[in-house]
Amino acid sequence: MTTPFRLFSLPYLPLKQVLDNVGPEALLILSMCSRRSKSIVVSYRGPSKDVRLTLKFGLGDRLEISDEFYVLLVVKTDLPIDRNTMKTVSIGSFGKVPVRMELLYQDGDKQGLITYWEDRITGLTAIGDYAREVFNRDISEVMIGEKEADDDHRRAAEWVTKSQTPIQVIHCDFRQQVDTNFDFILENFNYTHTLSLHVIPSKHFCPARMPNFQVDSLHVLFSFWIKQEHLLTINCRYILLENSKLSSRDFNVFLKHWMAGGCSQLKVLRVYVEEPIDYRVVFDGVEFTEREGDVERVFVE
Repeated sequence: MTTPFRLFSLPYLPLKQVLDNVGPEALLILSMCSRRSKSIVVSYRGPSKDVRLTLKFGLGDRLEISDEFYVLLVVKTDLPIDRNTMKTVSIGSFGKVPVRMELLYQDGDKQGLITYWEDRITGLTAIGDYAREVFNRDISEVMIGEKEADDDHRRAAEWVTKSQTPIQVIHCDFRQQVDTNFDFILENFNYTHTLSLHVIPSKHFCPARMPNFQVDSLHVLFSFWIKQEHLLTINCRYILLENSKLSSRDFNVFLKHWMAGGCSQLKVLRVYVEEPIDYRVVFDGVEFTEREGDVERVFVE
């Protein structure tokens, strides 16, 4: 097809300027059109790739832009009736992956690319590897949700440890059945910035090994299993422990530990406990100056 406006056609129109404005979702879809388009997208450097990526296992089974919760790809296993007429694409080493654009939200108009797989973990790890290749960056955040097969959590953890290290953010939110799965995640994920745990372990759970609490932010929703010995290993800027069984004496020990230089990164500590706090015990043996409630102290870094 000929056109009198040749300068408005590719490749005369600067390709980088086009890719700078299409955004990450279009960039990802474009990469699946052909080998040539994938090569162009992989070699491209620009603002459409300026994203942090989240891969969700069991919390929607999808790839998202971390800061916006914007869905890029979804993994499903229930193939539609019209599977034989669906379009297919190549994702990594997997050829002819069925795909279609579908509404992602029941009451919205956001459409996204749905990919269909025989095995959900295989699909998630495949799009995780593919996204790392296309965007030239590692996955920033991994979320571990409910599992469908007994080995789902283990397979997800194994993929993360083998494909890249470290992960900035790990968030776990699932119903715990056996503590060994929780232990495996705590022991094998190498996280550097945030650890968020919304998991209810067994009543007498105790980590097989001391978890890595040397991160920027720690949030444990059900922290009844965190004892004094765990507390003294924490060195985070922000600590939030809920449903805690730590005692006033535990806080006294931690306070003295902090005043002696321990947990040097600490900026904010919030602990919600089951039993009332006895501040006489907390401050026992601690030198401090009691001030009136209307006195304000401003700390300047």
